[in-house]
Amino acid sequence: MSQYQENTPTNTTRNFAQIGNNKIAFWHRPAPNATTIVLVHGNSASKAAFRPLFENPALKQFALYALDLPGCGESGDAIDTAAEYNMPGLAKTIMGFVDNLSLENYFILGWSLGGHLCIEMLARGASPQGVILTGTPPCGPALAEVGEIFLPVVGAEVTGMVDATPAQLETFATTMFAPNLPSAEMLAAVNRADGRLRGGIFEYLIAHQDEKPQRQTIAETKIPIALIQGNNEPFFDPKLVDKLAYGNLWRGATQWIEGAGHAPFIDSPDEYAKLIAEFVD
Repeated sequence: MSQYQENTPTNTTRNFAQIGNNKIAFWHRPAPNATTIVLVHGNSASKAAFRPLFENPALKQFALYALDLPGCGESGDAIDTAAEYNMPGLAKTIMGFVDNLSLENYFILGWSLGGHLCIEMLARGASPQGVILTGTPPCGPALAEVGEIFLPVVGAEVTGMVDATPAQLETFATTMFAPNLPSAEMLAAVNRADGRLRGGIFEYLIAHQDEKPQRQTIAETKIPIALIQGNNEPFFDPKLVDKLAYGNLWRGATQWIEGAGHAPFIDSPDEYAKLIAEFVD
């Protein structure tokens, strides 16, 4: 188990769930409303990225759960890295988390890698009430598709690196949390992350080009999908997500947050939380 620790938000408890081989850390903030939102963080981040949402009054009526993926935050590193440090393995862990806690009537929010994992969950039969994607361009596993949408920005190479240096991790975090500088908490989370997770995801992608395309999944699903996106997204051309086909896109269009980057729930938490509440209600 990681010795890394995060401060828990007000009215929130830190808990652990045994999911397969993994002891998964999570925050839980209860609410009288039966509707639950599960929050899934991005590559080399942690549940603490969602601190602004736990503290936002617009979401106080909803029960919130935010988990740390294996190898991230307060969760332990994966025991079986070959089976768990890849898209299907991580998606199964999240599905196991939902089952373990008997969550019903839940919505799921995926940020960056977390959004790709939500799409992977849909492909594997998960049935949330709705999905919120932020900083996630549905694509892959076709390498040409991935290469078309992602931009060669500074720090992006770290997403697939096992042995990134502290300087490389700081550069990655600076891009990830721009236009703001990454907080000390977010820098600590990025440095805590198990680099084998990043390497495993990349290696699996290269070796499994026959997996179901994510764009096919979002086009076929009837589960509502909300796209909430900063217009200053650094890792990919955000306008490309508008050109994709969706089976059930909320309001028929991407919801743009002006001036926000890859993490609009940090850059503009009030506007972001308001959109979540409108979607979930």
